[in-house]
Amino acid sequence: MDVILVHGYNVTSTKTYGVLPQRLSSAGHNVKDVYLSRYVTLDDDITMPDLVRAFDTALRDLYGKKFGKTKFACVTHSTGGLVTRAWVDTMYGESIASLPMSHLIMLAPPTHGSRLAELGKSRLSRLRSLIGVEPGVKILDALELGSKFQWDLNTSWMRRRLHAAPKFFPFVVAGQWIDHKLWDAIIPATYERGSDGVVRASAANLNLQRITIAPDGTSSREAMEGVAFLVTPKTSHSDTTYGIMGSIPPHGDHPVLTAILAALGVRTRRAYAAVRDDFIARTDALQKTETYYDNSPLDRYCQLVFRVTDNRGWALEDYAIELLDGSESGGALPGGFFADKHQNERNLEQFCYYLNYNRLASVQGGKFGFRVQSAPNTPLVEYSEAFYLSPADAAGVLQPNQTTLVDVVLNRRLNKAIFQLNDHFGEQKIDGKPGPDWIS
Repeated sequence: MDVILVHGYNVTSTKTYGVLPQRLSSAGHNVKDVYLSRYVTLDDDITMPDLVRAFDTALRDLYGKKFGKTKFACVTHSTGGLVTRAWVDTMYGESIASLPMSHLIMLAPPTHGSRLAELGKSRLSRLRSLIGVEPGVKILDALELGSKFQWDLNTSWMRRRLHAAPKFFPFVVAGQWIDHKLWDAIIPATYERGSDGVVRASAANLNLQRITIAPDGTSSREAMEGVAFLVTPKTSHSDTTYGIMGSIPPHGDHPVLTAILAALGVRTRRAYAAVRDDFIARTDALQKTETYYDNSPLDRYCQLVFRVTDNRGWALEDYAIELLDGSESGGALPGGFFADKHQNERNLEQFCYYLNYNRLASVQGGKFGFRVQSAPNTPLVEYSEAFYLSPADAAGVLQPNQTTLVDVVLNRRLNKAIFQLNDHFGEQKIDGKPGPDWIS
């Protein structure tokens, strides 16, 4: 089998792969040839669809007439996971049976974004402009927490069930450790608990669920489940000491390399399920026994990504989201459950919450939910309120190490005073005052 390595954002040298190419080449019967990707991200005109198109062309140039007939695997790091998944969705979403990629092994992919992307577009952007280097703004837009690109890609994969396609085996390996040497006390994202310093474990996981709240208040749930997901011990995003790829040694065992080789050895759904179950057991054991530098628990975290629109499909930018406990208020939510929040800069209708799952598992009555309200600037228009409380326990909304997409559609009502007809010919004042009747 051929293996193609695909690096991440802000990479300017194939040195980023470390010794992984050599270790894969010497892996024996599992690997035939190893190819290194080399692509540009630090250019403000380049978009994710551009990278997808260029990746497809590079593959066709590599294989020539054999393209589509030769199976290959991809091992990606960080943004490389989004690029390859977007390629699968774009090029083979409607014909997944013809996909030539057999294995997709993603190391620390920002499946649901990275907190550092916002920094890259602000502070880092200004610093790079001083030396004539572009930050790749459009790529960073796609990487920002709660981006439309992520929402569309993840929901497409879920609805097309690409993760469960025959003879296609996706894997995610993530870290939950931070390299002390790389900490920046000015940038909280680099030492955020539950992350590898760049990508949160819950943002890396390809397993996800989506809850939709319809305008009439009814709700529905869909999910992408059963994807092999592993958190490896003392693994950070990059560098040579703890980096998920850079710390792999020239010789000897390494948990990330072991996971990659186990994934490449999968040939059947039964074998895939065995690796997936092993990953689950190892992640569960790690998060119960390992601690941070200060000996505090290695808690599990989760994300909620809201998208707030109205029943005509219009994005709402002015809204309030209230997190609730079983009493339908937030008063009983446990202390320390809230970790971070972020409203997407490009798509204001999308809002991301980062929460401590272990703390929330103890909410009153075991339930968790939310209330969403939007207030227009005129009394002639109003929106219904969206309310949701998990039917059984917090797991109805949240999953450990995962992201839940919440698609809230509010009903927009118009007051009948906006437009009226009558047969009175005398002078009539148009004052814009709301009346008692509404158009639902």
